[in-house]
Amino acid sequence: MILGIDIGGTRIKTGVIDNEKLINKKNFRTPTKFEEFITQLKEIIEDYLNITSFTQIAFSVPGSVDKSGTILHGGAVSYLNDVNLKNLIYSWGIGDNWEVFVENDAKAATLGEMTLGNLSQIKNGAALILGTGVGMGLCLNNKLYKGIRNQAGEVSFWIRDRSISDVESFVGIGLSAVKLITLLAKYLEVENDGPTVFKVLHNTNNRKAEQLFSRYCEEVASVCFNLQTILDLDKIVIGGGISQQALLIDKIQEAYQKIFTTAPVIQETLQPILIEAAKFKADANLIGAAQGGFIDK
Repeated sequence: MILGIDIGGTRIKTGVIDNEKLINKKNFRTPTKFEEFITQLKEIIEDYLNITSFTQIAFSVPGSVDKSGTILHGGAVSYLNDVNLKNLIYSWGIGDNWEVFVENDAKAATLGEMTLGNLSQIKNGAALILGTGVGMGLCLNNKLYKGIRNQAGEVSFWIRDRSISDVESFVGIGLSAVKLITLLAKYLEVENDGPTVFKVLHNTNNRKAEQLFSRYCEEVASVCFNLQTILDLDKIVIGGGISQQALLIDKIQEAYQKIFTTAPVIQETLQPILIEAAKFKADANLIGAAQGGFIDK
């Protein structure tokens, strides 16, 4: 069994992967300081040791990860920059026999979808992960493509506003799913909780909320369309907690298909591809990190 730990900008999600199933799932708020993170990480591992045994810890993290397990540019969790989680765990002396695997969160999610999920029969595809930021993993020629600097798929830095006036001009901040939910909750005057927000949104006539949601889905569809023109993909899957909402996937697909009606030359030249939710949705990072540990052996 493998202990999976997904470190996100807002929450830390954990669970034990047993025969490709995720059990004993928990989640915690991500600490704002490194010292607090260390304390919490120790507590997480020790708590799991009290209820089960495992032979490996698989981490899914923001930022790039080199072959040594060092995180470069910790993304939404900046204090992880230059931290080697493998060495950190080993230095505690509480699991000398454990193997530790560390992978970028979006690439981990892509591994999960490539091996067991909705990219498993796809030669060329991508997983677009909508969370605190926006991540992406690429499956090219049936392999996870990382690039020479392990930064392939850093769609967070894709420019969405050609004026490039501030961080909102980039996809990672401008298309944050967490930010979207927060704004929708404000407009709808409901609890800042994804399922609650989408339940109300589905039955609302709140024009401001509907326009915000439509613009968001249109921009995600534009990212998918642009990816297709560059890489000629077979399929794109949408991951992250928000991907559990069928309304989101439907609206993205609708906006994507609408792009093809803009001009006849688009329909004549390009063939629409399938865009669907990741099979493992919010759990894709954990499942994929565990699969990456198997592949890495």
